[in-house]
Amino acid sequence: MHNRSLLSTRNRSIAAVYLSGLLAGIALILFPSAGALFTDPAYHNLSSQQFGVLFTPQIITAIVAASLTATLAQRIGMKRVMAAGLALTALAMLLMALSQWALGLVGAFLLLLAATAAMGAGFGLTISALNAYAFNLFPGREDSAVTAVHVCTGIGQAGAALLLGLFTGLGLWWGAPLAVLLAIVLLLFFQAGLPLELRTATPTAAATRPTERGMPGRVWLFALVTLTYGVVESVFGNWTPLYLQTNGLSPADAALGLSIFWAAVTGGRVLFALAAVRFNVRPLLYVTPFAVGAVLLVLPLLNGNLAQFLALAAAGLALSYFFPYSISLASAEFPTRTAAVSGLLVAGLQLGSGLSANIVGFANAIIPLSVLFQASAAYMLVMGALVLYLERTRPRSTGDDVMHRDLPPQPAPCLQHYQKQESV
Repeated sequence: MHNRSLLSTRNRSIAAVYLSGLLAGIALILFPSAGALFTDPAYHNLSSQQFGVLFTPQIITAIVAASLTATLAQRIGMKRVMAAGLALTALAMLLMALSQWALGLVGAFLLLLAATAAMGAGFGLTISALNAYAFNLFPGREDSAVTAVHVCTGIGQAGAALLLGLFTGLGLWWGAPLAVLLAIVLLLFFQAGLPLELRTATPTAAATRPTERGMPGRVWLFALVTLTYGVVESVFGNWTPLYLQTNGLSPADAALGLSIFWAAVTGGRVLFALAAVRFNVRPLLYVTPFAVGAVLLVLPLLNGNLAQFLALAAAGLALSYFFPYSISLASAEFPTRTAAVSGLLVAGLQLGSGLSANIVGFANAIIPLSVLFQASAAYMLVMGALVLYLERTRPRSTGDDVMHRDLPPQPAPCLQHYQKQESV
């Protein structure tokens, strides 16, 4: 009976982690999914510059939140960090819905700015916590576990546009963020009774590294990789609907194109999670940047719905695994710092997304989106160079075929547990 109870608690903890990823993905992509609505004169009537600026608070708060995740986890515990992230995400959904009642006023834009600020902080805390939890929930299967979190996030991202389209069709677009708000509240109640302990290091390692400060240079390079990833993901994720509309597609088809991109991202992550269990997937790192760069160059040359949808699906598949795999690789090199590593790489992702949103938003006033898409291929060259350097200089202790051979086969008490013991 006791073992059955433990199993039930573990399963509920796993469900809590992966459901959190699903809702975080929906909430995050509701904002870019509403791009056509926010720029519509019948609704918020934002300019392309305002739409780009809309994501500035998100990037700032996401970077700050992700960077503080490890420190906050040591002080209040990762469970409360994740709960705070979800609560802020719920606040973002509430503010987004309330903007409906301020249409035609400056207050509508201000409410949306406050909403994206809350969204950034919520996502930064939540996804950093989820990456650390997933890495520790399945010892020996870290690549697949972390990728699976982002599969759930991707499912949410793919479904966000469809959810918004459903409520928009009913004449109640604001019902979409309110539905996500309700789901988050229910999830918070579900998580409240779970232990959700985070475990990252062996007792020996924890006892010998309690005063480590600073972040190794390789982690910063991994953060640069996720930054370039964030730039390009944002180009597709934030600007695809507007680009497709300017290229002759209807608003419905433009929203479908975004959903296809995120569906491909999600499907690619599923395939990667399955493949990582049995095969050495590292060679994919060398192909992805150049494949996505090629799609960025070719996409503006294509005509017709099918050709553009196929290009977006190819880009989604190629990008799908890159962010979670980067977190897994960096965490494997520094297993006693999974929370800090995750936070920094999430900060890199958000910085890249924010830079992209603002650069494209302002540049679009004088440069067509098609040219900006093609110019973004340069980021993929930078990513490719970083990946090749990290590969050539990586520690070889983990082996070439098995990523986490040197990690403990079973989870051990977390670092802060030993720090508390030493202070007693």
